[in-house]
Amino acid sequence: MLHFEREVVEIELIEAMLKQFSHVHIGLHDIDGYPYVVPTNFGFEINEKELVVYIHFMKRGHKLDLMRNDPKVCLEFSMFNDFPDRPYKGHRHDYRSVIAKGKIEVIDVKEDYDTFRRGYDLLYTCNNRDIVPLESRKTMPPMFIGKIVCDMHHVTAKSEFPLRKIEDVPFMDVYSMSKDDEPFDISDIIAKRKNKK
Repeated sequence: MLHFEREVVEIELIEAMLKQFSHVHIGLHDIDGYPYVVPTNFGFEINEKELVVYIHFMKRGHKLDLMRNDPKVCLEFSMFNDFPDRPYKGHRHDYRSVIAKGKIEVIDVKEDYDTFRRGYDLLYTCNNRDIVPLESRKTMPPMFIGKIVCDMHHVTAKSEFPLRKIEDVPFMDVYSMSKDDEPFDISDIIAKRKNKK
């Protein structure tokens, strides 16, 4: 990573970033040799070893065919905050991004009810909606759940502004702050990253 000081490695900060994102872009291997990228909503759970992302999709279609042909996927989560007319600490924008690589497993409610339900519930909670219990539905939803398991060694996260604690993750409203051209002091972050290498 070119700007290693912008890398975010703390699990609690990555989790807080993921909670800010409204959707994920999923990159699949298309049969014509080109990448196929599709946006979708998601649910997730994370720990020190892995990031597990859940998505949903219909029981037929191009992306389902691609997932079954090659389960390797790349996930991209991001959001940007531009303020070109109000520079803050030498910056005119801020961003949060997470990239993860993993394999997707297609989950059918008839074959793995517990995993389907887990993904189903997390899709609701990660979109700040009240869960409609699976048991309360008259019929099962006509969809599959995709479970994507990413080893944390294949997860990278970055931020333009320095992140030290969870409260730093949401974007700052630079328009409500005093003008400040002094660069961020990130000497502690640089030292911490160098010590990890």
